[in-house]
Amino acid sequence: MQLPVNLTPLRALRLLVLLLLATSYAATPVSAQGKKAAIPFSYIPDNTEDQYNQTIRSKTLPLGADGFVILSRSKPSEYAIERYNAALKKAWSASVPLAAEETVEAFTKNQDAVLLITHRTNEQGNQVLYAHRVDLRSGQKDKPVLLLEAPADVRKAGIATSPDGNRLLAYRFNVTGNQVVQGISGSLYDSKLQKTKDTKYNLSDLRGIVSAEVALNDAGDQFISLISENMERLTVRQYTLKSPEVKGMSVLVGGTFDGKKVYIMDSKYALQPNGNLYGVVLTADEKTGDYYSLKSVKFDFENEDMVFAEEFRFTPEYLASINKLDKSGAAKASRLEDIYLTDLILTPEEKLIVLAEKKYMEGGENSPYYAKEIHLFAYDQFMGTAWSSVLMKNQKAPADEAFSGISYRYNLAGNTLHLLTLEELEGKHDLYLRRIDTTTGKAESPKAAGLNVAKGEDTAYVKDFTAWLSEKDLVVVVRPSKKANSLQLRRLQIK
Repeated sequence: MQLPVNLTPLRALRLLVLLLLATSYAATPVSAQGKKAAIPFSYIPDNTEDQYNQTIRSKTLPLGADGFVILSRSKPSEYAIERYNAALKKAWSASVPLAAEETVEAFTKNQDAVLLITHRTNEQGNQVLYAHRVDLRSGQKDKPVLLLEAPADVRKAGIATSPDGNRLLAYRFNVTGNQVVQGISGSLYDSKLQKTKDTKYNLSDLRGIVSAEVALNDAGDQFISLISENMERLTVRQYTLKSPEVKGMSVLVGGTFDGKKVYIMDSKYALQPNGNLYGVVLTADEKTGDYYSLKSVKFDFENEDMVFAEEFRFTPEYLASINKLDKSGAAKASRLEDIYLTDLILTPEEKLIVLAEKKYMEGGENSPYYAKEIHLFAYDQFMGTAWSSVLMKNQKAPADEAFSGISYRYNLAGNTLHLLTLEELEGKHDLYLRRIDTTTGKAESPKAAGLNVAKGEDTAYVKDFTAWLSEKDLVVVVRPSKKANSLQLRRLQIK
């Protein structure tokens, strides 16, 4: 670096410092950097998972400043639960052997332990749910606990866990001979896997139950969300530990509108920190299959009130706006399709953010998978429409990877929503971070993490292991091009 000869020594020194700082900032990625720590990582993909509706979406549980816990399939018939500190040093490892065709149903933690729930068929041919408890401090594994047994010829038994991991509800469906749901029964457990109560929910008054989802809050209240009546009615019921009284709310979201017969084609429910349950549905025209609208409801059981958002109609103008945003060069879409509800997020201002993503498989059994645009819809605390937007992306993965490396991971920090994706933009294959202001809906341009992720046939990124340890610190499992011989468990720091 050559400085002008007419500068005084002091001015030359100042100029040199400024030039060095500018060079340093220019060389540092804006969004993240990966120089903190990295260690080799290996796992076996779980091909038994539903690629569109994963049972366990996150296999890394953050412990704040104390690090994190990871669940990975270490052998074909064995899972490993491992704890790491923030410097990626392994504190302990516990193995959980699996029987043939045994599947993992839940992975959670509380203040004392990590809990893994599995489902299998026993020697008598019945469904059984087992809980595997590992001490969070020592890594000592307790003897598995049988939570529930159910006949094999009914719907699959399920598990619901509270957000703090201190309560579990193992449940089974009670059905008629033709598999019509009449009720749900189960057992509640505390953080030490001690049974606290047997539960039973009579649903025989509802006609044609198509789906039933169970949620549990930290207080032990149970919420049953149901779709019935030819996929037209949404019903939510609350059962509490304090009272035998059952509270229920119901709304017809399908039916005939403007001469069109409309039904529920996709749904998503989420208990939120404010104590309310939110339900969102996508509806479609029964005759054509065209997307008709998005409907959102807040179920406020404390005030026994339902708050309805304004219906968002999927008009030709909405499709045209998406086609205008698409700069990929591909043929423009003639209709909305393959869009699924993915996340419901509540901001500190109690603004509800609904995310839906376009994802699909191109053709036959060995065809590639795609994850494309993300649709965002925002409602204020009164469920009034705040804003909506669409973020364009174009991700592709081979059939054997499916959605394990594509789609997205999110983190909400205050009123900023962070979305992390693996993409190739302007010739650079990398992890990209998008920041969205949830107050206005304004999104920043994607920023590269600076890892230069490897390309090729080998897995380059496994998003199930992505987790934020804090607002600006996260861990990922990735294969950088400079270390292309193996996956790495790596920390990234957001700038």
